[in-house]
Amino acid sequence: MSKVFVDENHSCRIDFSKALWATDQLNSIFHQAKLSILHDVDFVAEIEDTILLVEYKNANLPNAANPAAFKPTEDKKINNVARKYYDSLLFLQALQRGVHKKKKYIYVLECAKGDGFLRRRVRELVAARLPFLLQQQTAVAECLIDSVEVLSVAEWNAQYTQFPMMLI
Repeated sequence: MSKVFVDENHSCRIDFSKALWATDQLNSIFHQAKLSILHDVDFVAEIEDTILLVEYKNANLPNAANPAAFKPTEDKKINNVARKYYDSLLFLQALQRGVHKKKKYIYVLECAKGDGFLRRRVRELVAARLPFLLQQQTAVAECLIDSVEVLSVAEWNAQYTQFPMMLI
């Protein structure tokens, strides 16, 4: 099975060929199970010591209906991005994927005025909704999350050179 995936809008391709395991099928799995209540990240990849949960959003697409209307720091949008992590993690735990591995959530974000300042702000807002504090306050048997990053495509390619992301 190929580990080269294309996002739902056919705007980017990501190559997880060097991953131990990878999928872009969470959406299909949830849909086939008639679980429209669940939200999913776009891609998941398992490497030696880490499981990467990757969400990709590009509001700069030429065919985007109204890219200026995309507000990446809006509560509803931030809550949705955080929820994708929780629902995807729940399913991965049921599959026993990533057990005893670091869990990284990476939100690749391209949008109008999407500079480093905006990405840092989005990261802060998303991180505040993820279980960092919960796992510190509670004796959890398995770490729920280790880190969250918000990156541009260029930053992704600089940090994750083994998994190139290409705009189509």
